[in-house]
Amino acid sequence: QLVRPRVGAKRPGILLIPDQRGPNPHWRAMARRFAMDGFVVLLPDLHAPFNLPEGSDEGMNLMARIIPAEHQLALDAAADLLAKHPECNGSIAVIGFVWGGPYAVQFAIAGARVKAAVVYYATLPSPEKVATAKVPMLFHWAENDPRTVPQIEPTERKMIGAARVFESWVYPGLAGGFASDPAARSFDRQAADRAYERTVFFLRRHLGVSG
Repeated sequence: QLVRPRVGAKRPGILLIPDQRGPNPHWRAMARRFAMDGFVVLLPDLHAPFNLPEGSDEGMNLMARIIPAEHQLALDAAADLLAKHPECNGSIAVIGFVWGGPYAVQFAIAGARVKAAVVYYATLPSPEKVATAKVPMLFHWAENDPRTVPQIEPTERKMIGAARVFESWVYPGLAGGFASDPAARSFDRQAADRAYERTVFFLRRHLGVSG
């Protein structure tokens, strides 16, 4: 799904990679919100070739079984499509949530397609590998997420040591997924909105979007 501002001028783009449930009303609403803030947004649907029900557990299991390199090829193609869209100015960023986070990191490490990357509470590659990122990165972490908390300090240390441009925010008292599923107990509207505002500010600074 492609969502864009109702203006004639070309705008920077966002490749929005959801968790492995794939696109659903929440992610589509988020894409529209980014579009209202001045971005052309592409929300890829990696479930589409399999004709699965939206948000089904079968879809989640299928995404987990597919070789990550195959997902990356599909996402690379999506990024290229977005960058070449007539309403996009060719300057794009990637945002990855949970399952989508490592793919956002891969874009940042490659540095060829995107100019910035945002990662929400994802299990990352090694801190050494993350610190090879060639573009500015923004990390959102949840304080009560045992999967990801051990990564925070080592990743920040390596990013600082490698003189990388990055921001890292930890949201106190929250579990992973606080911005991913409004129906989940872990969801926190206030924190989700704060993370969104920080993301928009970060992307405007690095992609050149006026306020």
